[in-house]
Amino acid sequence: MNQNLIFAFLLLAALTMVNAVPYQLLKRGKDIYLSCSPNPDRSYIYANLKPFPPVSNQSDDYTVEGAMLDYEITPNKTEIIIVYTDPNHYTIGDIYFKVLDFYYASAAPFSIDVPDVPTPQLPSAYSISVLIADKTNDPYNPEIHACAYANFGF
Repeated sequence: MNQNLIFAFLLLAALTMVNAVPYQLLKRGKDIYLSCSPNPDRSYIYANLKPFPPVSNQSDDYTVEGAMLDYEITPNKTEIIIVYTDPNHYTIGDIYFKVLDFYYASAAPFSIDVPDVPTPQLPSAYSISVLIADKTNDPYNPEIHACAYANFGF
């Protein structure tokens, strides 16, 4: 009887450990998280991609999260910009723009889904930059409020 109790306890402990392992492996860090220079102190943004890493000529789903101090996300003015660049900082493919249609207060944490972002033909080394900016009269010169990037293949 005592041996059966010990065996049952060890079996239960082993099953608990085996069940816990896949959940640890599914937890993933932030995919795009390196801060660019426009970010004010204590402001941050990062993005997760699905699939990760991106696959050439297929769409990616981005989730952009963060909190920005001294800046409010304004509907129809603020946009998320996603740019792929090569090691020489030349743009790969088209720049992706998504105009936001909701409001977030200054310093409020946010999470924004950006589905179906087209991925260009990717070289062996490239960078992805995610920016939060306000539109200006020049679409290639927005007013940047936050930025994050990641390097791949460097």
